[in-house]
Amino acid sequence: MIVTGALLLAAAVSLVVFNKLEDSSAKKSADKSLAALKEYISTQSEPSPVEDGSRPQTGDESAAGKQETASAEEPEDTDGDQALEIDGEFYIGMLTIPKLGLELPVARNYSEANMDIAPSRWKGTLAGHDMMICGHNYSGFFLDLDKLEAGDQLVFTNLRGRQFFFTVSWTEMVSGWDTVTMLSGAESWDLTVFTCTWSGWSRVTVRAVRDKE
Repeated sequence: MIVTGALLLAAAVSLVVFNKLEDSSAKKSADKSLAALKEYISTQSEPSPVEDGSRPQTGDESAAGKQETASAEEPEDTDGDQALEIDGEFYIGMLTIPKLGLELPVARNYSEANMDIAPSRWKGTLAGHDMMICGHNYSGFFLDLDKLEAGDQLVFTNLRGRQFFFTVSWTEMVSGWDTVTMLSGAESWDLTVFTCTWSGWSRVTVRAVRDKE
């Protein structure tokens, strides 16, 4: 029994260490992508008119737009948002959650690989008023998502630097296998952000409506 207890304790310690290392690695990757996103967005202000009628320089023609690790393309999205390639992955913008002090890159498409480096768009689009963003409950990601309440603010910034403001309407717990509930009620919300609980059995789900401009 002593040996078994020692082995279980060692396994628990190993799991904690592994989770800490995974959290740290994910945060570093997200911070790197976020820095590249901010640099790119800073070049995307509206071009100034020119007197001779020639085409002014755009952000894609700037130095930031020509970086080997960051290039832009137009994905097949209904809202026409650009996707920025950073180290082989594509990003559509940044999610800011002021109450939690979070500012994170958002990957264009959900995948297990993307989830390890940034929150990802799971379903929907901004234009469709049904965008859903998922992310791991890492300490640098959505660990404290359950602290959000009605009235809190979310901000999504696209690659053109345009900010979309959302106000949390309600939060709910959704079973990890209940896709119907997760996708339901789209007429009542414009943005959903969710993450797993520690057990993995449920999803902390935040529903928000887009503020009028």
